[in-house]
Amino acid sequence: MSANRKLSIRNLLSLTLAALMLATNVASAQNRSITGSVTGSKNEPLAGVNIVIRGTTTGVMTDMDGKYSIPIQSNDAVLVFTYIGYGQEEVTVGNQSSINVALAEDAQNLDEVVVIGYGSTTKKEITGSVASVKSEDFNTGAFNSPIGMVQGKVAGLNIINPNGSDPQGSYEIILRGTNTLTAGAQPLIIVDGVEGADLKNVNFQEVESIDVLKDGSAAAIYGTRGSNGVIIITTKRARSGVTNVEFSGILSAQVAPRMVKNLSADEFRNAINTYTPSKSGNIYVGNTDWFDEVTRDVPVSQNYNISVSGGSEKFSHHSALGIEQNQGLLKDNNLNKVLIKTNILQNLFNNKLVLDYNLIYGKRKYNPANYDIFAQAFLHNPTEPVYDPANVESGGYMHVNAIEYYNPVAMINERTREGRTVDMTANAKATLNITDGLQWSNFIGYESSDWEENDYKSHYYPSALGSNGVAEVGNGYWDKITFQSIFSFKKYIENHNIQAIAGYSYLDEMTNSSWMLNSNFDLDRYLYNNIGQGAALKEGRASMSSSREESKLISFFTRAMYNFDEKYLLSGSLRYEGSSRFGDNHRWGLFPAISGGWRMSREAFMEDISWLSELKLRVGYGVTGNQEFPNYRQLVLLKSDQKFYSEGKWISTYAPSSNPNPDLRWEKKQEFNVGVDFSVLKNRLSGSIDYYIRRSSDLLNEFQVPSPPYLYSTMYANVGTIENQGVELMVNAVAVQKANFAWTTTLTASHNSNKLIKFSADNMQGSKYWTGWLWGEIATNCQVIEEGQSLGTFYGPAWLGIDEFGNDKFKGQKPDGKVPQEKWEEIGNAYPDVVLGWSNNFQYKNWNLSFALRASIGGEVLNTYRLYYENWGALGVKNIVASQLDNPNFTGNALYSSKYLEDASFLKMDNISLGYKFNFEQKYINSMRIYLTAQNVFCITGYKGVDPEVGLSGLAPGIDPRSYYPYTTNISLGLNLVF
Repeated sequence: MSANRKLSIRNLLSLTLAALMLATNVASAQNRSITGSVTGSKNEPLAGVNIVIRGTTTGVMTDMDGKYSIPIQSNDAVLVFTYIGYGQEEVTVGNQSSINVALAEDAQNLDEVVVIGYGSTTKKEITGSVASVKSEDFNTGAFNSPIGMVQGKVAGLNIINPNGSDPQGSYEIILRGTNTLTAGAQPLIIVDGVEGADLKNVNFQEVESIDVLKDGSAAAIYGTRGSNGVIIITTKRARSGVTNVEFSGILSAQVAPRMVKNLSADEFRNAINTYTPSKSGNIYVGNTDWFDEVTRDVPVSQNYNISVSGGSEKFSHHSALGIEQNQGLLKDNNLNKVLIKTNILQNLFNNKLVLDYNLIYGKRKYNPANYDIFAQAFLHNPTEPVYDPANVESGGYMHVNAIEYYNPVAMINERTREGRTVDMTANAKATLNITDGLQWSNFIGYESSDWEENDYKSHYYPSALGSNGVAEVGNGYWDKITFQSIFSFKKYIENHNIQAIAGYSYLDEMTNSSWMLNSNFDLDRYLYNNIGQGAALKEGRASMSSSREESKLISFFTRAMYNFDEKYLLSGSLRYEGSSRFGDNHRWGLFPAISGGWRMSREAFMEDISWLSELKLRVGYGVTGNQEFPNYRQLVLLKSDQKFYSEGKWISTYAPSSNPNPDLRWEKKQEFNVGVDFSVLKNRLSGSIDYYIRRSSDLLNEFQVPSPPYLYSTMYANVGTIENQGVELMVNAVAVQKANFAWTTTLTASHNSNKLIKFSADNMQGSKYWTGWLWGEIATNCQVIEEGQSLGTFYGPAWLGIDEFGNDKFKGQKPDGKVPQEKWEEIGNAYPDVVLGWSNNFQYKNWNLSFALRASIGGEVLNTYRLYYENWGALGVKNIVASQLDNPNFTGNALYSSKYLEDASFLKMDNISLGYKFNFEQKYINSMRIYLTAQNVFCITGYKGVDPEVGLSGLAPGIDPRSYYPYTTNISLGLNLVF
């Protein structure tokens, strides 16, 4: 019998039973109403309380005086009273004619558990700047990384996807601005207690919460790895109870790809004939859409996850299997993934000992994307045919000899690339409950990753013609051992609450890799599977390399938290840490933090403010470090140098390839944060405001030094100071709360300003450095790193327009039409002024609609496609951007200037989702939800390129690269089943 037929029969029986009950009670219950009033914890009348007869859609709301009247049809009716900020009450009517209810305040929101460093606390006790996002508030859809689920949800957390729709792409994560020059810039990722976890091994459908430690006082407990903040991800864990089986399936399709707009074949012919007739020899008979030739029509992806959980109080488990099959927009670009996760929780000796076991196995097989194919598809002549059977030397492909000009179809067909990665994480945690409130936990974990990538370019690969096939094989292995031992203590003494931890951490990390290359093969059949057959090996033209490196990190840490009467809060932490990456003179560092909070709303003088639910002031200061830079930079490294002949044999010599630096130390960040948490109108409106100022000193950078006296021409040392300061706002609101309809909304806003305070050292040559190199025919830097300026500052000629001869006019230009670099001026900055996020969720009965918007205001982006290809001089062998047709009077050559710097402001709809939940009362199915989601729906911007949201990390942010992966809109159909 079908499910729909069962539902119909059940509904018919329910209606019949209801009719019989109504007939027996109609005489006594007809026209009967219940009246009453509803008050709050301070005996004040509550207006807008929802009163619903359970199991029906009949409902009313209290008036301004807290009074109500509701008709009933049965003495068995149950009235359900709900109001934002208060606990739910249920009352059976019986023979009563008047029912008055006093609702108690619901402290659940303030008692919500938030994960912090090496433990957890409640939201009301937090004194640092910490943001927590639960699963019900995540963005919906399909994600290649769980961090996408909180994009736009946390103020100050800027999550950018610079890799378009590449299934192997990863997000760029920046928290409160750029704090470094060359060291790691992304936050520390912790997954279920595993520090430095790889997000690619986290199934987004298994995530329960994501907590972000934003300020120094919250992140200092992680010492040299907390400088850029900490993101703690908690996945579904073992819980006791009946066996529960969940299934989730998502089928996705990519549509509406966005590409750089170039000239079509007809536009190309017309443009040459009209503006550059001397180049008519570049017109062929073809009508080729190169973008269409290298892309799939509708890439389809599948994502499935099944989990099983249950058990008793003594033994419980949660296991999940995730399978993904992802097609990229680019042909022959795929990613297939399998993730297996198991968590077992065991209680022994009457809960005196708790054992927590975790095992994760992940396997990825992939065909990487060559982003340069899209660049070649853009600049390729659309009148060229794809194939030229007469051209035997190129394998029958159309081939034109030009610099950096290759047939993109041949680049796909004549190259085979594949890779695989096997990851494993195994850890166990034993917690001993020594006494009431005192615990001792020991955690030991092992992580490993085994990878291999193979690449073969055939005899006809465009950029390798004449090489007779080129094979590359690379592989490597990485592992990490972690041990932690932590004592934790909690004690409640009347109005005093004390929490403390003290622990030790040891981390040992090792990486090795090898690579080989050979060419000149007799045939392409072997691909990379018989690399020794290439003749280049015998001719001494093959290449080979290998490497191995290891690092250790040892830490001692402690934290104490105290609050009095849940009103006055104080927290302090200290970490003493040593890293093998630092010089002998600075191997160990001390990282303190202190923060306090005052819950003003609990003071007697604020008791009469009925509309105020919570008001807390927070102040914090913390010191963190940054050790995320390559190993062995503090040592003298050697490289192979010249050989000389002596006594009948050749002798190799070695020369320094780096300078020793025993004073190399961690980058140090000092951060002050002040914030306010508030909740008003019975928790219908809540949020937080934070102001921070963070100064990072001893920034690491490599610079030129004289040799001699130095051993080598560059030095890696601590040379700079950078400052970020900003404001963050987050507001949550229950805009509408009705019996059958609810609307909740969240707004985030952040502003950050960046300034390089110092960028020099005694042995440095100058304090101003050019960066942002533009390759090819432009051949210049476009940004400056200079004391007193922000990173990401563009310098160049100021464009004034076009003269009567069709050439660019610049401020201060010389007779030759150019501006000397020493006369260049500041023309823009890559960083936005304000970043906004707005999320909404609508609930009507069993229907759910959600959408999320995100906006960036201010900042500039360099449009390199316009810079290189918005001129008639580039037209001919290569294609140009279609925007040149809007400015046909420009006849000059490509020159870097403010002309190509565009406003990066945008408004995006990241996702929109519509779902319906079926509730079953059957033996096998508990619930079912079906939903339809669209991601990356639209982008409103004045930017003329593909997308104004380009990478903002590193020393040259805000440059839209010529090699890119297009964006698409992703449409997903999802199904969730609970058995």
